[in-house]
Amino acid sequence: MGFFDNMRKPQGKLGNFQLKSMNKEHTPVSLWGLKHLNIKSDDVILDVGCGGGINIKRMAQDAKKVYGIDYSIESVNLSKEVNEKLIDEGKVEIMKGNVKDLPFEDNTFDIVTAFETVYFWPDIEKCFGEVKRVLKPGGIFLIGMETNGSDNWVMKFWKHFIDMEMYNDGEIKNFLKNNDYNEIKVYLRDAKNKKEIIKSDDGEKRVDDDYDHISFSDRFVQWVTVTAQK
Repeated sequence: MGFFDNMRKPQGKLGNFQLKSMNKEHTPVSLWGLKHLNIKSDDVILDVGCGGGINIKRMAQDAKKVYGIDYSIESVNLSKEVNEKLIDEGKVEIMKGNVKDLPFEDNTFDIVTAFETVYFWPDIEKCFGEVKRVLKPGGIFLIGMETNGSDNWVMKFWKHFIDMEMYNDGEIKNFLKNNDYNEIKVYLRDAKNKKEIIKSDDGEKRVDDDYDHISFSDRFVQWVTVTAQK
């Protein structure tokens, strides 16, 4: 398995290295996404496609318990390593599994998150339905993506090498609507102009972006966070 294939399903030493790099490189967009989520002390959360496990660790600081699931055993192992103390305390549980068939009962979670992972989900609309199944009524599904589609040279470059589908916010919203999610909100980060665009059924508004992070690529891609309610 080559370097780019490993980004889809990390395996072996190369996969472990990439996961550790992703924990660091994806931190800015993940933290920006998390600021749109109100985690309460009694919330039970599922992080789908948990990767290197760093977002589990962040959310577990506020939640009652966080579960992580990934179809890569390398991801599961590193996530367990990163969250070893929280696992011992009973605040975190991590397992191997697939978003197509989540190993949980209906109406289990207050929040389900998916950071930088929906690009790789097969039959994404059905997967969104599976997420809805395990959410409690009124539960929140949060999707975080580092790009709003592939209509720019940065993402076209990556798409050329990696087997992935880069969705825009309109497509994600349609997938959610087709699964009867409610209260869908889209947050877009316009880093170049230091603005945040918020889209909902009430319309669209622009507010000042107070997130203190800028890099070269941020000027060419638009970060996306989408939240929806069951």
